[in-house]
Amino acid sequence: MLLNEEHPNENNIGNDDAETATLTKADCDYLRQYINPTYLDAESMNEIRSRFEEESSVKLRHFLNDEMNTQIQSFCSKDDKKDELGQDKPSLNYNAGSRGDWAIVEPPHKQRFLEYQKKGQPNSSPNSTGDCLYNIQKSLFESPIFGKWLGWVSSLGFPLGHRGRIRRFRPGLDYTVAHYGILTTNAVLDATLCYCGGNGDQCTFDEKTGDLIGSDDDAMWESGDVGGFECYIAADESGENEGPDAEYDEEDDTKLLSVSASNNTLSLVYRDPGTMKFV
Repeated sequence: MLLNEEHPNENNIGNDDAETATLTKADCDYLRQYINPTYLDAESMNEIRSRFEEESSVKLRHFLNDEMNTQIQSFCSKDDKKDELGQDKPSLNYNAGSRGDWAIVEPPHKQRFLEYQKKGQPNSSPNSTGDCLYNIQKSLFESPIFGKWLGWVSSLGFPLGHRGRIRRFRPGLDYTVAHYGILTTNAVLDATLCYCGGNGDQCTFDEKTGDLIGSDDDAMWESGDVGGFECYIAADESGENEGPDAEYDEEDDTKLLSVSASNNTLSLVYRDPGTMKFV
């Protein structure tokens, strides 16, 4: 599951107004309803800011607090069991999970995944994975208070706009393809909350064996061997002349960053103009 918010702006990503950049106690109390308190600590926020300024990307593991995380994990497991997905269960049912507010997004030569397309106010008592993530999207990601926090830890200032979506990528069925129709023309800050198998812990690399050390699920996702990663590439300028349907060419387009899937992890990535990504 991916909850993705993009924060675009024609010139600068955000507004550095000091009044909007400062988190009050009331702001922190609000965010604490959703976010791991670690990420509201001043020292942690400064560390995140420094890393993001240096690398233009950062992964915040165990991002949602225990209550939110437990709720979403429970619903995700129920959905996978109901739809007979995951746990090494290959599926050829392209309609698996497409019920209620979940709709299949295509065309298949560019993408296929499920998107939660509910409208209106979030449910105060969520009873499904989609409801939980929709609540997070509306009550947290789109809130001005989260905008303050995001502006501070990214050092980009308060976001001036956003667009977001909730997507479910089913094992062996779903993907997106990099093509020039999704090429960014303005700078964008991606904020993506991911849910997948594993605990979301950081794996270590054994230089002698070349293996990732951690739980089997965490190592599997971090290796990228089972997919699920977001790949960012700098497009070859000549490819733009081929039209929006022209696809990524490994020889001409340059890979910039690969963000592996990690459970309950928020990834922040700054995208320059002329960049595209795929899952």
